[in-house]
Amino acid sequence: MKKTTICAAAAGLLLFLNGCGGQESGGKDQGGVNSEAVQISSDPVTLKFMVSYGAFNDENFQAYFVDQLAKKYPNITVERVGGKLEDLIAAGETPDLLMSGLPGIPALQDLKVIEDLGPYIKKFKTDLSKYNPDAIGAIKTFSDKEDMLALPFRMNVPALFYNKDVFDTFGIPYPQDGMTWEEATVLAGKLTRKESNVQYYGLLVGGADRMAMGLVLPYVNKQTNEAALGTDGWQRLFNQYKAIYSLPGYITDGKVPTTVDKFIKQQTNGMAAYWSADMFGELKKMATNGQTFNWDMATVPTFDKGKGYAWQVESQNFLISSASKHKEQAFQVISYLVGEEVQKLQNKGGEVPVLRESEGIRKDFGTDLSFLKGKHTDALFMLPQGLHQHTKYDQKARSIINAAAEETATKGVDVNTSLRNAQEKLNQYIKDQIGG
Repeated sequence: MKKTTICAAAAGLLLFLNGCGGQESGGKDQGGVNSEAVQISSDPVTLKFMVSYGAFNDENFQAYFVDQLAKKYPNITVERVGGKLEDLIAAGETPDLLMSGLPGIPALQDLKVIEDLGPYIKKFKTDLSKYNPDAIGAIKTFSDKEDMLALPFRMNVPALFYNKDVFDTFGIPYPQDGMTWEEATVLAGKLTRKESNVQYYGLLVGGADRMAMGLVLPYVNKQTNEAALGTDGWQRLFNQYKAIYSLPGYITDGKVPTTVDKFIKQQTNGMAAYWSADMFGELKKMATNGQTFNWDMATVPTFDKGKGYAWQVESQNFLISSASKHKEQAFQVISYLVGEEVQKLQNKGGEVPVLRESEGIRKDFGTDLSFLKGKHTDALFMLPQGLHQHTKYDQKARSIINAAAEETATKGVDVNTSLRNAQEKLNQYIKDQIGG
């Protein structure tokens, strides 16, 4: 089991919620928590922390978690634990704090380990109006009563990344903000060609499931637990996906080209619709290795001109375990980490914060990263994100959808047949899961 321990010190006193780091006037610390008349023991306490779904690398854990809490709450020790959550629960070692992407929350609900944060938000007068309303709204979709089961920590937003050198080579104007998928596909057709034995790809999207996020398409009807793939929205999505990946030269050896390989490693891809966090991670590796790349970004394409979503809300979120014996201290910790001080630090580090978007957020975004200097990072803040109705079957559904969409390009299967087969496979999977 992996453990990472942060600051431990002792103090046998009581302190206000803002801890040892001082507070602004008005009784609020920079976590948006009103600390007046709220007392929490400052005795040494250890909180166990686990990432149950998603990625949180050691560098970010150190910068945005360890270092910040060491300064703010020196009486609190946090141990990062690994392994399977189910095994920890069975052993009576359920972590106090969990981090999860939105798709992972249904599984946590099944395990009955989530503490409703509503009472703590009310008790500590946490100001939710500070946060991105899409991020807050997405969390509320997991409860019929719109309970706050988590607090958002950071966002992931897509963009249309493009290789300027590919466009310059063929004398084609760069993509613009506000493009539709149809317009992007037409532009991709102008770029797609074979030159000097090199195949160039105009547009790659990383998977049909990601394109589907632009229409906020559900995979499963939550009321009936039946697949919901037989709709006009899914047909529209498949037709657009097929139009892109049926461009001449896209399919070799019966496989679709992978986005990161073509855009980053081989640099033969003109445009890539991709999550910013993932793309920035690859670009950061290049910058660290001294490699240069002539790129920029625009807003991710939408299905309708002048409206649409930057895919669906994708965030990493903090949850408190219902089994924790230190729930108030756990809330104290996560309130600080989602507050202004840490969020603004993340923003400068190229992590889209959960704070409500502002001119200051846009201006300071990514200023600590040299490879983002002069880039059109405003593209990340120009479109809203949709609210998807997550279910515990979505992960399997995504794999089914991606395979079905790919076969329309690799095998020439017609869209109606592909979607019908996907519907049947997903229904069978749901039936097996319920029966099991």
